[in-house]
Formats: sequence, structure tokens, C-alpha cells
Amino acid sequence: MSNLPRICEINEVNMNTNLIKSSFLTVSKILFFNLILQFLFLQANAQTKNQILEGEFRKFLDHEWMKGASVSFHVKSIKGSDFEYKHDAQRALTPASITKLLTTSAGLFQLGKDFQFITKISHTGTYNEGVLNGNLIIHGGGDPTLTLIALDSAVKACFPALKEIKGEIIVDASLYGTRTTPPNWVWEDLGNYYGVGIASLNLNDNMFKLYLKTGATGSVASINKIDPHPPYLHITSEVTAGKKGTGDNSFLFSAPYSDRHIIRGTLPPNRSNFRVKGGVTDPDYHAVWMLADTLQSQGITVNKERLKVEYQQKNLPPSKAIGEIKSRPLSWIIDKTNKKSINLYAESIAKYVSNKKTGSIVPDSITSTLLNELATVGVNTEGIYLEDGSGLSPFDAFSASHMTSVLEKIYHTPQYEAFHNSLAVTGVSGTLKYFCRYNQAKGKVYGKSGSMRRVRSYAGYINTDSGDILAFTIIVNNFSCKSKVVRKAMEPLLGILVK
Repeated sequence: MSNLPRICEINEVNMNTNLIKSSFLTVSKILFFNLILQFLFLQANAQTKNQILEGEFRKFLDHEWMKGASVSFHVKSIKGSDFEYKHDAQRALTPASITKLLTTSAGLFQLGKDFQFITKISHTGTYNEGVLNGNLIIHGGGDPTLTLIALDSAVKACFPALKEIKGEIIVDASLYGTRTTPPNWVWEDLGNYYGVGIASLNLNDNMFKLYLKTGATGSVASINKIDPHPPYLHITSEVTAGKKGTGDNSFLFSAPYSDRHIIRGTLPPNRSNFRVKGGVTDPDYHAVWMLADTLQSQGITVNKERLKVEYQQKNLPPSKAIGEIKSRPLSWIIDKTNKKSINLYAESIAKYVSNKKTGSIVPDSITSTLLNELATVGVNTEGIYLEDGSGLSPFDAFSASHMTSVLEKIYHTPQYEAFHNSLAVTGVSGTLKYFCRYNQAKGKVYGKSGSMRRVRSYAGYINTDSGDILAFTIIVNNFSCKSKVVRKAMEPLLGILVK
């Protein structure tokens, strides 16, 4: 009798244990059953989406302006389902600016999101009572974001109460020498702000502004002002006024290290002060002239006849380091590169990565270094042909599956957050601001657009309503309509994919 309470207690424990086990098994079965249902739902949804997408894509291909065009299209789930859709996914086409996604990701892999470009300042001789009895040297570090305000402020911080520079103002351009422009850019782009060369010392985006007065249709426009207007910059206007309702269809033509530009094409008629942006052809010298001109305008005595660019480090005089300017972090730079599609920034990243990795900035080294960086995260780079880092060259070529593979691999790296944050959002920001702003894809697609003559492309990530994440790329070449017509025709495809 004395053991009965103990036996009852043991039986009670066993009963509770059995109840826990039974409850656990029941919950496990429910969870397993839910997972099976979710999997089957996703599979069924993927099959349905595939069929709907196929129908809409066929409509896209059947447009009259798509006769003779080529399309490479690939969509793939990278989280949540097995959904995948392909159309000529392996066909290499001209991709335009989505090439920047390759360059910025390679930059993150090699340099890291916190990397900063550094422009150093040094001098020879002595500095006493506001007078530099020697040379001021600016050591170009390849920073594509350096501004005149930042450089001017840094010089004056290094030399408080500066009154006069008695020696030379020298640009140390030994980082990149005279190799500024990719050789396979076309003549039509050189001389324009988006076709500027990448130098050791870049300043204010290596850009100038040209203001013109246009008259009646067919008349030649006259130049009102060039800003800034250094004495070596000569521009001839052959641009005419176009028909009413036409936009800016002008092009500035020049060549690296030329002191002459010609503007041709058409501009809107009857404009009193129409602005066109051009690219300087000798960025290192332009930067030192801008600095000298600014110092002089502030009452500081400088001799503009004693401005110099030195491309060989061995020819620089011994000097004393006195200061430096750091750029914003790479994460900020790639944000601007991808959202605003800035060629200068993309090419600067590509060139710096190659120089750091191989010590070479010849074109083949730059592009092979980019591909090698992508290969380190498992991207199969065979069949990717690059001539630059920005996509401005019409000779760049890769397929939709190449880009989708890159996007998938990046998704599984520590660099993904910084990369993802740099992407534009449909209907909201950057180059996707006007894309899908009136359909279901608004705010749900993160990516980059690309465009040039007879080329339209998009690539990025799609957040679906079911919680899936898709990597997608679509590249279209040689359509016979306006680019915005292709853009509008693509929007229903994205609307289907977000569902």
C-alpha cells in the first residue's frame, strides 16, 4: 500500500509523456502536410504562371515591329519554387547598360562596399605666411566622384590662408597614364558627357555645359555660352533646329586629347538657351586648369602658364605629403552607377579593379578581370564578351541566362545587400522610375535597364505576391519601333511575373 502513490505518480508521468509525444507527432504531421500543400501549390502556381506568361510573351513576339528582332529571355526562381521560363536564353545579344550589374558586383567582390578612392595632395619647397615656395602636386587616385568644391577646399585646408603658389601645379596622372577611353566605343558617343574618358584625376564628372540658341526649323544654332570655358576648348556648331515637338537629337563629336568638338544633329526650334552636356577630352589637364582658375578667382596668385600633367611617376619631383581626399564608400558609388546609369562611374570601377588585381589597364585586362571576379562566385563566364565596364560599346554581348546566373550567385553572397540596395525600383526610382508604374509590378521589381539604338534590356529581381523571388533578364535587339514602345509592351510580362 505504501508504494501505491509512487506507482500512480509514475503512471501520471508516463501519461503526460505520451500526450506530449502524441501532440508533437500531430503538430509534425500538420506541419509536414502544410509543407506538402505549399509545395504543391507553388508547383501548380508555377505551371499556371508559365502558361500565362507564354501566352503574353507570344503576343510580344507577334508585334509587327518585332519581325527580324532577337530576344533572349530568362526568368528563374531563386527562392520558394521551381519556376523557370526561357526563350532563347542562351543567345548572346548586345545588352547595353545592364552590363553595369556585372561591373558593380565585381567591384563589390574585389574592393568591398566600404572601399574609398583616395586623391592625395603633396608639395615641394616650403610654405610660409601664405606663400608656397614650390610646387603643388595633386596625385590622381581614379576617383570618379571628385568635385571641384572638394578639391578646392582640401587645398586650402592643407595651406591655411593661401595667397600665392610660386611653383607649378602638377597633376600626377601616373595611375592610368593616357589610357582614358575604351577603344571600342563609337565615334557618335565620344565628346558627349556619357562618353567621357576615365582619367587618374577626374573632376565634376569630366563634363562641360553648352548653351545654344535655336531658331526656325533648318537654321543652324548659335552658341551662347560654354561653362566652364577653358581656352583650349573650341566648339563648332553645325547643329540645326528640328521640327516642332522634337527633342534633343544632337551629338558632340571629338576624340581623346583633341581640343575641338563639333556639335551636329537637331535641337528643338526657337529656344533661347538650350543646354547640351559635353565631355572633356583631356580630364587630367582640365582638372588642374579648373583648380587654378578657381584659386585665381579667389584672389590667390597662380601662374596658369605653369600647369602640368605628369604621366610617369619617375618624372615627379620628390615631395612632402600634406593631405588627402577620400571619396564616399563604394556602396554609395554603385548606388549612383546603377540607379542613374553613370558610365564614368562604371568604367572607373572596372579600371581600378583591374589595376589593383593585375597591375594592368589595357582593355583585355580590364574585361578579363571583371569576368574572373564573377567566376570566383561560380558564374560560368564562357560566352560573355565584354569590351568595357558600362555597356556603352555595341560590341558587348551576353545572354539572358548569363545575367540571370550572375544575379542568382550574387543573391547568395555577403555582398548582396549592398548590391540590391543599388538597384532601381519599378515605378519609383532610377532608370525604372517610368517602367511598370501603372501595373501590378510597381514597387516589386528591383533592377537595371539598358538602352541604345535598337537595344532594350532589363535585369534584376522580382518579389512575387506569393513570397517567391525571381531573377530575370530580358534583352531585345533590332526592333523597328521606338524604344518606349518596346518598354510598354514588356510591362505586362512583369505584371504576370509578380503574381
